[in-house]
Order: sequence, then structure tokens, then C-alpha cells
Amino acid sequence: CPTFKVFMVYETDRRMDDGQLFQVMLRARELGAMVMVHCENVGVIDYLVAKYVREGKTAPKYHAPTRPPETEGEAVGRAIALARLAGAPLYIVHISCREALQRLRDGKDGTLPLYGETCTQYLTLSEECYEAPGFEAARYVLTPPLRHASHQEALWQAIASGLLDVVSTDHVPYSMSIHKVLGKESFAQIPNGAPGLETLLTLVYSAGVRGGHLSLPRMVEVLSTNPARIFGLQEKGSIAVGKDADLVIFDPDRSWTISTETLHLSMDYTPYEGIEVQGKVRDTLVRGKVVVRDGVYVGTRDSGRFVPRTLPSPEKLQRPASAIGGVSS
Repeated sequence: CPTFKVFMVYETDRRMDDGQLFQVMLRARELGAMVMVHCENVGVIDYLVAKYVREGKTAPKYHAPTRPPETEGEAVGRAIALARLAGAPLYIVHISCREALQRLRDGKDGTLPLYGETCTQYLTLSEECYEAPGFEAARYVLTPPLRHASHQEALWQAIASGLLDVVSTDHVPYSMSIHKVLGKESFAQIPNGAPGLETLLTLVYSAGVRGGHLSLPRMVEVLSTNPARIFGLQEKGSIAVGKDADLVIFDPDRSWTISTETLHLSMDYTPYEGIEVQGKVRDTLVRGKVVVRDGVYVGTRDSGRFVPRTLPSPEKLQRPASAIGGVSS
């Protein structure tokens, strides 16, 4: 397992300060590993959360204003600076805003293996979701929070240009009735995160390819080829002799509405409930074995296996700076 995720936010037993993060980066360089960092400025966020709670602003909708885009952008810049100082490769997880994209672009100067990822929620949902009635807005409490819709175009451009390398989900299997309800009295106590694995491909295809933001080959790169390359999954990521036959049969013309009732997830909600999309997975094969047929799961619990990974050399990891496009404001 040559990659490790760490946090610059959350509780003291989970997050790392700058000194700890720097030491982890130094050790990762020695081991040929890579650190993945959740970037937000904890000092500012903790202050704002405490201020809102004191003022009685405890509804789920106050989650977003206590974590403004500047807190993410600043932390991304700081993480990149520490990685450059340590001489270590760096992967920035779930980028959500223009401020973070600009720091990523500045950092991709060819001197450091540096990668950026965004998620489907930031490409398809916006902070308007926090206006949902009552406690329903809790389903959108994730971090970084959903941003103003104006950030979405910059994210799509960053994917198309190569500035962002991967689109993921930051999938968290929380339910409303068991987990989110713990924050019924205050947004500060709502467990952060939302489910999204099953809807990843459909949302990127429907909003991205059909929406005119990126080509079909580029979608395959950010969902499959790049993750396999960056994370050292040498037998994955492409259809070729010697590779695992991990295949998806996808119907691009199938129109449907996302609903908890028709998904396979075990949670009691999806943040994409009611969204009409184009394109749906028909069949899925893992190492040549069918595990989904006509939308129905037919796999077995004992079919998985551990896949060891070895990261490519820094030279093969790094994307030339000349290939990175710009970010619109």
C-alpha cells in the first residue's frame, strides 16, 4: 500500500499540523510512497464554526459558510509548499473551487510530481442544495462543502485541460437515519460525507461528455487510465493483452432518474436523488467474471482479492508542465 491519506482538518486525533505533515512527506519520499492530502485551513474553520454555533446558527445550511473557498485554496498552497520542501510526490484530494485550482496550477511547474482530483458532487451539485427544507440539507454536509455553481465551469475546464488528473467520489457510506442524525442539534456534529460510487460513471458521462465539457477518451482517462497509472495498479486501467479484464458495458443512450430505490447502495439516501441522467451501466466484469448483468448484481462475496501496488518512478509519474492548461476565473 504505497499511498496514504492524511488530513489538515477535523479532530486533533485525525489531523496533522504542518510539522507532522512535513515529516510524513519526508518518510514517504524515502519509501517511494505518496501522500494524499485533504486540504483545508483548520484554524479558520474552527473559529468560524464556533462563532456560528455561539450565534445560534446551527442548521445544516451553515456548514458551507464556515468553510469558504479561501480556506481550501490556502491549505492546498501550503501542502504543495511542504511537498516541494520535502521533495515528495503529492496528491490533492477532492478539489472543489477556483482558489484551489489556481494553487494547483501554480504548483504544476514540472519540479514536483503533483496531482489533483475533484469529485462528482462538485461538478453536478451546488450550495443551493443547503436550502433544502428542515434536516434534509444534512445529506449534503460533506467536506469541502458544495460551492457556488460558478465554480463548476472552472472544474470542468481543469479536467479537460489536464490540470485535474482524476475524478473520484470521496464515497462515505453514511445513512441519514443512523449517522447524519447525530447532528440534529447542530451542523457541527453532522458526520461529513456522502455516498457516490455507483453514480460516478453515469454522472461524469451525462454532465461531462453529453454536457459538452469533455471528450469520451478524456473521461476514460480521468476515471480509469490515470488512477491506475498514478496509484500503481499495473494490471488495471486499459484494455490490453496481459491486463485484468475489468470491463464495463455502458449504454450511452439510456435515460433514467437516479433514485435510492433503484441503486445497490445500502444507505438510505443518495445526494443525487431525482436527477435525470443519460447513460447507464449494463454489465460489469471483474477479471473476466461477470458481477453485474443487466443492472443486477450477480457477484459473490468471495470474488475479491488484494491487489499489491508499486508506484511508478517520479519521472514516469510527472506530467510535463507544458501539457497543463489554464484555469479560467
